[in-house]
Amino acid sequence: MDKRRNSKGGQRSRRGILLDDDDDARGDSQNFWGPCRTLPDYFIDLSGKRASVREEALSTILKALTLNIEQKFVELNFVTLVYQCLHFIKKGSPTEMKQAAHIIGLLSMITTTVEKVHEAYEDVLTALSQGGLKPKLKTLEILGCLTVVTFFGASNSDETESVMKLLWDLINPGTDSSIERKDSPAVLTAMISAWSFLLSTIDGWRLSHKNWQGAITYFSNIIDSDDEELCAAACEALALVFESNCLEKFSSATKDSNKELKDNIIKQLRSRLSETGNERISSQDPRTGFNSASAALDFLEDRKCANTHVTIGGQKLILSTLSQKVQLKFLKHFLRNDGFVKHMMENENFHNVFDFHPKRRNDWGNVLYVPEREEVTILLFRPMVARHNDCSLLPSLTRDKQLAKKKTMSPNSHLSKARTQLLKKQRDLSLKEREFDCFDY
Repeated sequence: MDKRRNSKGGQRSRRGILLDDDDDARGDSQNFWGPCRTLPDYFIDLSGKRASVREEALSTILKALTLNIEQKFVELNFVTLVYQCLHFIKKGSPTEMKQAAHIIGLLSMITTTVEKVHEAYEDVLTALSQGGLKPKLKTLEILGCLTVVTFFGASNSDETESVMKLLWDLINPGTDSSIERKDSPAVLTAMISAWSFLLSTIDGWRLSHKNWQGAITYFSNIIDSDDEELCAAACEALALVFESNCLEKFSSATKDSNKELKDNIIKQLRSRLSETGNERISSQDPRTGFNSASAALDFLEDRKCANTHVTIGGQKLILSTLSQKVQLKFLKHFLRNDGFVKHMMENENFHNVFDFHPKRRNDWGNVLYVPEREEVTILLFRPMVARHNDCSLLPSLTRDKQLAKKKTMSPNSHLSKARTQLLKKQRDLSLKEREFDCFDY
C-alpha cells in the first residue's frame, strides 16, 4: 500500500494522481511536457475548445507583441489573427474579448503592410458599428482597439472622422437620442481621450462643418467636473480644438463670442489650477508624466506650444506641437512604459509617426567585434642538428637553450610583444564598449 505524505516537501494526492511539491519534481514535469512553447504553438491553441487554453494563448501572444516586435509572426499570421480576435470580441468571454481587442491594436501597430492594416480597420469598424456590438464600445479595451486601428489603418481624414463621429455620439448623445447617460467617469474619460487622439491626426480645414457644433461648450462644462482625469481630458480636447484654428466648426457663435468663450475657459483653468490645497487637475498623469490641464492653459494663453523633449532609450525626442504630445501620451498609455520604449526604439511605424530615428551601435561606423578567444602563434625555424654522445656539442646545446629563452621569456621577444599588443587591444575594446553602451532600456 502506498504511503502518501502530507508534510511540506512531500506528495499530495488528488484524484489518484501523485503531485510532488518539490522544485525538482516541477522541473521533471516540465521536462516531461517537452521544450518551451513558441508563439506559433500558442497561435494554434486559439482554436482550442477549452476557454482556459484560449485565454492562456491570448495572454501569451498579447505579452509577446507588447514587449517585442514580432514582425515575422505578425506578417505571416495577421489576417487569421484579426479574424480570430474579432470572433472572440463577438462571442468570447469577457477576458477573451478584452485580450483579443488589445491584440488587434498591437497588430495594427506592428505590421508594415498598408493593405492589411486598412482591411483590419474596415473589419473592426464594421463589426463594432453593428447594433448588437455597439454597446461594447464602452469597454475600455475595445475602445482603445478601435482608436489605434483607426490611427494606423485609416487611409484618409473622412475615414478617421467617421470613427470620431461614432465616438461623439457616445460622448454627447444629445437630448433627442435614445441613449441614456449611465457611463462612469472612467469610460467617459476614455472616450474623450480617444476622440482627442484622432482629432490630433486631422488638419482643421478637413473637418466637417456640421458634426462638431457645440463641442466647445460641452467640454468647457466638463471642466467643472469633480473627477480629475475627466477634467484633464476635457482640457486636452479644448486645447486641440483651438490648435485646429477652425473654431467655427466647433461652435456656431461669432468670432467675438468665441473670443469671449476662450477667455472664460482660461479663467476656469486658472481658477482650478490655483485652488489652494486642491490638486485634482494639477497633478500629472502617473503613467505618462503629462499634465493636460497645465499644457492646455499654456497653449490657450500663448497660442503656441513650447518645444519639449522626452528621453527614450537614452535619446531625446522633441515634441513641437500639442498634437504630438497627445499622440505620445495615448500610445504610451496603450502600451504601458516597457512596451512603449520597445516600440519607440524598434517599431518602424512609430519612427514614421514621431520622426524619431534612434541611433544604433552599427550606425556609428566603428563596429567593435570582441572575439570570444584570441591566440598568438609564433613559428620558429630550428634546423635539424645531428646529435652525438660526445661532449663536443655541449656549447651548442647551451646556445640553443639561451636562444629559446631569449625568444620566449625576454621582454623584447616576439612572443612578449604580441602578448602586450593583445592585452592593449582588449583594454581599448573594453573602454570603447563602455563608451558606446549608452542605451537605457
